[in-house]
Amino acid sequence: MFRQFSLGLVGSMVAICSTSVSAEEVHEIQKSPQSPSSEEWSFPETSIFLGIGLGTSIVSYDTQYLYNLGLSRIYKNDELVAIGGADGPAMPDPTFPASKSLAPAGQIGFYSRYKDSFWIYGAKATYSFLNSYSNREVLAIPQYGTSTDQSTNSFDGTSYNTYSIDAKNQFTFMPFIGRKHSKGYFYAGAGLGLTDVQVNVDDVVGYALLNGVETDISGEAQNFSDSRLGFGVALSAGVTYFLNDSLFLDLNYTYSKPNVAELNIASPYKNPAEGSSDLGFEGTLVGSATRDISTNTILLTLNWAF
Repeated sequence: MFRQFSLGLVGSMVAICSTSVSAEEVHEIQKSPQSPSSEEWSFPETSIFLGIGLGTSIVSYDTQYLYNLGLSRIYKNDELVAIGGADGPAMPDPTFPASKSLAPAGQIGFYSRYKDSFWIYGAKATYSFLNSYSNREVLAIPQYGTSTDQSTNSFDGTSYNTYSIDAKNQFTFMPFIGRKHSKGYFYAGAGLGLTDVQVNVDDVVGYALLNGVETDISGEAQNFSDSRLGFGVALSAGVTYFLNDSLFLDLNYTYSKPNVAELNIASPYKNPAEGSSDLGFEGTLVGSATRDISTNTILLTLNWAF
């Protein structure tokens, strides 16, 4: 009897101990759970990054407005005999072909997870070498004017030049928000763009009709160049993919519409009339041009996260 009671007591104690161990294991599991969001987040939640890459720039130049003015003093045997002037815009406004080229790029930025959600916020600054060029050769701009010459009051003619536009360097600063997906995130942003635009007006020569003869008024061809920085709104969208905790790819599209100030030129000239030793001209060439452009870049960069 006593033996059976002892065996029963030992069995009960073993069962209790077994139950106690199991409860303790369950308690430890419950004590340190991992949230589903923590388990699914597979790359750094906060990072500063640097990136380099290559892409394509597509720059649209749209319609440009060009205007030329020529002011002249006409001399005969070194004596001032007349004053003339002619001006006019290019008609119709010339259009320029879009330019496509390879665009090396670099960027620096940061991102951070928003609390315990799948949302991300951040900002980045990107430099792109647009390397864009578009031109129109032998662009003729009609000129209409008059002179004080008693024999003829017409000073109509034509201004000839080659007009080109370069969009070279572009910087964008882009705050963005994103949403995690798999091993990366989608994002979109809006910010500021700064674009370096250069205009070249080359081989400028002004002609006028004198007694029915087209005469070179301004003499040797002149070249003009001006570079301005244009600010504008920039929009961007992209997707990232983490190769590991330190490296990720960023595929990005950015659109920018820089507001570039009008180009104004003025240059003096002095010209003996071709084929005539007793007739000469001197005066000023004046011109203006708009630079209406929009830029599109598609970039793929490799980024180092810190």
